[in-house]
Amino acid sequence: MDVTALFNLSYGLYVIGAKDGTGGAEKFAGCIVNTVTQSTADPVTLTVCINNSSCTNACIKKTKEFSVSILSMQTKQAIISLFGFRSSRDADKFAQTPHSLTPSGLPYLTEGATGYLQCHVIGSVDDYTHTIFVARVQEAENLSKEPPMTYAYYHNILKGKTPKGASSYAAEKDSVHIS
Repeated sequence: MDVTALFNLSYGLYVIGAKDGTGGAEKFAGCIVNTVTQSTADPVTLTVCINNSSCTNACIKKTKEFSVSILSMQTKQAIISLFGFRSSRDADKFAQTPHSLTPSGLPYLTEGATGYLQCHVIGSVDDYTHTIFVARVQEAENLSKEPPMTYAYYHNILKGKTPKGASSYAAEKDSVHIS
């Protein structure tokens, strides 16, 4: 099976923000995902897919909430590298980037983002290596009129790579045989 055919599916790129829920001096976690999809219009719900080993996943499971920063085509490669290739267990990613907080205190990017969403988890599904979170959108705000970054733009124009833990990761070969 040539799994590179999946690269033709249309995706955006997003930073998911969460807090650890321990109270006091709140610690934030965040990661890059390409799997955010609106599910319903009334109420507005969406699905997000996040690796089970991610610190961000653990925070979302604990607090039942997260933010989505919708990345623009102007997002700097350093932001993608920080949120896509480092763990929040090892780095305070939001301390290194311009950000603000949603009304419920969730971090979102203020540079390189077209907007943000504040979400409350209403359900989840275990999907092998990832968790699919179903969430109700509680807040949404446009931050710029820049076009959003697509996964195709990231790969084809910016020549970006995909981390091994990403839901869309494929080994760098022409095709992969899966039995």
